[in-house]
Amino acid sequence: MWGDDQDAVVLTDRELVERARLGDRGAFDRLVDRFGPRLHGYARRMLSDECTVQEVVQDSFVAAWRGLDHFRHDSSIQTWLFAICSRKIVDAYRKRSPIPIGDDILDLGGPSTLGLPLSATTSDAFVDALEKELSVLPPRQRAAWILREVEQMPFGDIGEVLGVASAAARGHYVRARTALRGSMRSWQ
Repeated sequence: MWGDDQDAVVLTDRELVERARLGDRGAFDRLVDRFGPRLHGYARRMLSDECTVQEVVQDSFVAAWRGLDHFRHDSSIQTWLFAICSRKIVDAYRKRSPIPIGDDILDLGGPSTLGLPLSATTSDAFVDALEKELSVLPPRQRAAWILREVEQMPFGDIGEVLGVASAAARGHYVRARTALRGSMRSWQ
């Protein structure tokens, strides 16, 4: 239906949704292309296992395809997709089984930073430290912080994604920010 023409008309999210509702798989593929990387980034920050991340994102889009008739445009397609993904992440937490720890986990050497500029080493170390601290936050706080700081979503949309009121979303974000500020104090 779409062809590979790079000069194709750019359609709005609403137009793509309406076409996909009518069975246009090309329109849905464009939605996947548009939002897939952001959902993957969100899921990756919420989950540690790449296989689980890919499964969650794929399941999110399958659920979206099946549920297109239920999307009412009360929120943006982005918010709706993130809400589906958020529920799939919760499902993944429920299914999670303990992972046996090997002796290699005790190797504190890590990759060498010799030969790297100080700014790259510091930046990588900061990101690693931030991701470590994010991983210990409660899931809703982590999600609220990621959706606000990384995805730049307003609190109303974050509330919709998490299934809570806007004020509760703001509360989760503030608690996450406060916890991160305390745990990342050495980086300030």
